[in-house]
Amino acid sequence: MSPVAGDCPAGKMCFKLNGSDVQVDAVWFDINGQRTRVYYENGSGTSYENIEIDFYGTAPGSYPIVGQNWSSGDASFQYFKATGPGGASGNSGTVEITELGNTVSGTFSASGTDAQGNSVQITDGVINRVPAD
Repeated sequence: MSPVAGDCPAGKMCFKLNGSDVQVDAVWFDINGQRTRVYYENGSGTSYENIEIDFYGTAPGSYPIVGQNWSSGDASFQYFKATGPGGASGNSGTVEITELGNTVSGTFSASGTDAQGNSVQITDGVINRVPAD
């Protein structure tokens, strides 16, 4: 069962960061048999950016986002930008994985901070049939 994707095309990860739309191509991979990562990477040097959603499990389900000291059943969210505003790390929220197989699908939302320590909101997050790497 896939989430309602809205305007998020298949193969993409989409969300709003403080109300601004973010839509990227993404892949997923198993890190160590216990952690799964949905991942985007682009650019290099000062234009480098990446997005990582990790969930510490290997099955569909609800994973609470925690800021650090992750363990089984937890999730994390990071949006890194080498320069400028826009990055964010999640401190709380939820990743809901609805499908995990050849593709991964789900929804997410988070509250966190940007690189300058300001509060940010990640809302309307969709992982729509993102393929394995």
